[in-house]
Amino acid sequence: MQKCYVFILVFIAGINFCQSQVLDLRKTPTEHSLKEANQIVKTFFENLKNKDHEANVDFIVENLGGTWDESKKISTKNDYLNKFQIMSIKPPKGVYGDLQGFDIIDQGILPGSDRYFRNTYLGYFEQSVLIFEFRFYVTQNKKVRLNYIGWSEKNPFEYMSTADMLMSRYN
Repeated sequence: MQKCYVFILVFIAGINFCQSQVLDLRKTPTEHSLKEANQIVKTFFENLKNKDHEANVDFIVENLGGTWDESKKISTKNDYLNKFQIMSIKPPKGVYGDLQGFDIIDQGILPGSDRYFRNTYLGYFEQSVLIFEFRFYVTQNKKVRLNYIGWSEKNPFEYMSTADMLMSRYN
């Protein structure tokens, strides 16, 4: 009887192993998806430079808030709008001031996925720098959508040495 249980267990494990998905490390985001993401970011930074915070906030909430109720959309819009307005206050009253330029400093992909990737930028302001991280999702219709946006005041060298930033370099 015990041999029967062992045989059944080995048989089930074998079936599960045969049905598992094979990791295809050659799958990476297409050139078109990467260009579309770069255009999204370029528009974002142009809006930030021109202090068109409403356009950026609308874009962020439109992309991130598809499942949110109306009250969450309104409160999130207000939060982002306040953050961008504070970011734009010129020194000495503010810390950052006007955006003067930006550079891409990292592009991360997940091995085996052609539908999710990350671009990291360094934004140059009057008095300081901010690191901006954008994560993108490519829909089934091949449309690139913003899936996450965040920024950090950290020293860029410290930020770039965190585990999640180094992950894509060692795969």
